[in-house]
Amino acid sequence: MSIANRLGSLAKNLTHRDRVERDLDQEVRGYVDTLTDDKVRNGLDHPEAHRQAMIELGGVEQVKESVREARAGHLLENLWQDLRYGARTIARNPGWALIAVLSLGLGIGANTAMFSIVNSVLLKPLPYPRPDRLVRITDYFPKGALHFLQLETRSVEIAGYLSGSEFNLTGQGEPIHLTGSKVSANFFKVLGVSPSIGRTFADDEDVPGRNRIVLLGTSLWRSKFGGDPGILGRVITLDGIDREVVGVMPSSFGFPDHESQIWIPLDMDSRDATDYWGKGFMPLIARLQPRATIAQAQNELHGVIHRSLPEFPYPMAQNWNADSTVLPLQQDMVRHVRQKLLLLLSAVLFVLLIACANVAGLLLSRSVARGKEIALRASLGASRGRIIRQLLTESVTLAVAGGALGLALAFIFLRVLTSALSTQSPAIAGIGMDWQALVFVSVLAILSGLLSGLAPALSISRVDLVNAIKTGGQRSQGTASIRMRSYFVAGEVALTVVLVIGAGLLIQSLWRLTLVDPGFRAERVLTVRVSPQASFANSRRSAVAFYDELVRRARGISGVSEVAAVNGLPLSTQVPAIVVELEGYPSRPAESLAPLPWAGAITPDYFRLMRIPLLAGRAFSEADSLTAPGVVILSASTAKRFWPGENPIGKHIRTVWEKEWRTVVGIVADVRQFDLANSTPAWITGFVYMPYPQAVDLTQQIPVTMNLLLKTNADEERIAGSVRELVRDLNPNIPVSQPRTMQSVVTASTEQPRAIAWLFVSFGVVALILAAIGVYGVVSFSASQRTYEIGLRVALGATRRMVFGLVMGQGLRLVGAGLAAGVAISLIVSRLLKSLLFGVGASDPMTFLAVALLLIATAALAGYIPARRAARIDPLTALRVD
Repeated sequence: MSIANRLGSLAKNLTHRDRVERDLDQEVRGYVDTLTDDKVRNGLDHPEAHRQAMIELGGVEQVKESVREARAGHLLENLWQDLRYGARTIARNPGWALIAVLSLGLGIGANTAMFSIVNSVLLKPLPYPRPDRLVRITDYFPKGALHFLQLETRSVEIAGYLSGSEFNLTGQGEPIHLTGSKVSANFFKVLGVSPSIGRTFADDEDVPGRNRIVLLGTSLWRSKFGGDPGILGRVITLDGIDREVVGVMPSSFGFPDHESQIWIPLDMDSRDATDYWGKGFMPLIARLQPRATIAQAQNELHGVIHRSLPEFPYPMAQNWNADSTVLPLQQDMVRHVRQKLLLLLSAVLFVLLIACANVAGLLLSRSVARGKEIALRASLGASRGRIIRQLLTESVTLAVAGGALGLALAFIFLRVLTSALSTQSPAIAGIGMDWQALVFVSVLAILSGLLSGLAPALSISRVDLVNAIKTGGQRSQGTASIRMRSYFVAGEVALTVVLVIGAGLLIQSLWRLTLVDPGFRAERVLTVRVSPQASFANSRRSAVAFYDELVRRARGISGVSEVAAVNGLPLSTQVPAIVVELEGYPSRPAESLAPLPWAGAITPDYFRLMRIPLLAGRAFSEADSLTAPGVVILSASTAKRFWPGENPIGKHIRTVWEKEWRTVVGIVADVRQFDLANSTPAWITGFVYMPYPQAVDLTQQIPVTMNLLLKTNADEERIAGSVRELVRDLNPNIPVSQPRTMQSVVTASTEQPRAIAWLFVSFGVVALILAAIGVYGVVSFSASQRTYEIGLRVALGATRRMVFGLVMGQGLRLVGAGLAAGVAISLIVSRLLKSLLFGVGASDPMTFLAVALLLIATAALAGYIPARRAARIDPLTALRVD
């Protein structure tokens, strides 16, 4: 039969089923009549001829069924019948169906939301042409090395960028502080992106004289310039420099980070050797040339980096950046969140498996009640495969309903997850549901239905017809069902143990983190960021005079008791640093670079305002002026590191470009400058404080962007507004931004571990509830199936306490088996959490013990009601049970 004929037959069979059935009935009966007439002509009377014809045919209904199975659309017809029957069966038992749908809905919804995040962050290709050809060159390089690599490499085209650069936009009303990126001229070409309007940078537009141009981000273009399409060619002032707007980038573009509002070309001035070779070390990206491989680029890169060393105007260690590698750009961009997202995805998958086990247990419980129904269907000719298909259809129907609920819940879960995880990566905040998530939830619903229904279907379909219909047969079937369901519950408990132990470790870690002394007192401290343009540093005297006057006037604000300033707030992302030499500090062969400490520029009252203890020597004073001898204060750990066993007071330190030594005049207590876990970057070798008039940064100039700290009990918005007015009076072109309390800074430092911990706790609680339902179901169903046995025990003298203990013991044994397996798995899996923990080991015995006690208490609670009900069984009533 041709495809067209089969399609026509299929359509007819599906749309005109009644007529097709009438035609089939007429055809079969006509065939019976023909056989009967033939036999009558051969000498048989009509009744005998009809009987012989029916025997030869094998039965009218059997023939019809054979024809139905052979015709087009038979499977669809059966599926439709199974769906209708399954829906009616579920509708007759709404209680257990609701529990099953809710269980699967929770698991499917959480997995769909988590899949949307993982897919967008880890799996979806970068939104650039040929993203598989984009790579990241690890380590950091100055402008001169970038230019050398661009000229010498053949396997890749290399671009560089400096993210997190700060600019002041003036001349457009009130000055605003912007975050942007400085990029090489070929940066956008390497990425393969185009602006929404205008153009990107042309070749050589990163050299002096040609780099006075700028690209705007869409959000800045709309908020500050009203989305004016005539923005192209307009000149704006950034840090006192006029730049022409040449284009606006699409709103979807967010590289190197989503905080970038503007992009300007690098200043590649080879005549300024200090800036060209000694400042602005930057990450590099590249695009592989056609037919080039990562391995080829890696080999070429090592040789080019080594050949670049003689180009530096100062001696470089021979192993400088010798370990640089070439990685796929997408892999590099997600390296900070990859492990956390995969851990969370594993956690929600555990929740789904627990839900599937719960539903499987529910289906097994119903199998006993349906034993006679299944036996009757088998006795009427239904094959085991047909019965299994019907039962799987029912479980998939439940799962599809759970999937529909899960899809609705996924939108809620996604909002919660993105809100919590945006602290891990800003890109997560904008993630939404898409068609891939819809496909995922559909496939997951079907797989969940098959997974939860397969074992019950195989068990139920194995029918013993004689045993199924005789008295007591239901009890014997129930025993097998209970045994299998017990396995499911033990598995649920094992998975729950893994989740709850993970949550317990993370909560304990978070608790210990919140108890950490940051080294300062954050109470009643308000901070605002004051950001003069970079040219402000050209006159050290003017910068010092500005901040001296600002601090003096701020002390006069009503409600302010103390004022100080610092360039890098504790527990912030601000990492000022300098390269130093130390008196008497022996050089070590293993150290290829000079010490690079964090360099704090502070006003005299900083330590007092922040309540940072002075351990030795003296604090800074107004006498440590621009013309006074250079002085520094070290943190206790820095002094111990550089001069162990010696008195550091009176020792000397200087930057590598200075001739004059600075004297160590004081030692202060350590401060958690980077985070509460004290995860100082490996390249930071200590903490040095300098009085602001004498302070320097890596540009060899005085820091101009400072954080003003104000001790106050007054309204924070009013105080911040007063600071803005003071700055506007002193210089109307200096923006004031980021007003916040130090307490909020401390709180923000725990946002990442808090988000992960509470998500794990949420998953653990859901898993614990599902496990408790599973234990309750098994114990309750087992007790109901053992009614006859319990009645007999009571009749023979068993007390209520003995019956109570018998039933309760079953639940405890289930949890004990699952607990043992879960602890064994957790000892292995919890090591994956090691990088997320603080102050607690991955196999902390107290956490494991607490979880074990929690699971035992849960089992006791889940088993109490069934055990109490069983203890009250009347033996006379029980012995009459079928």
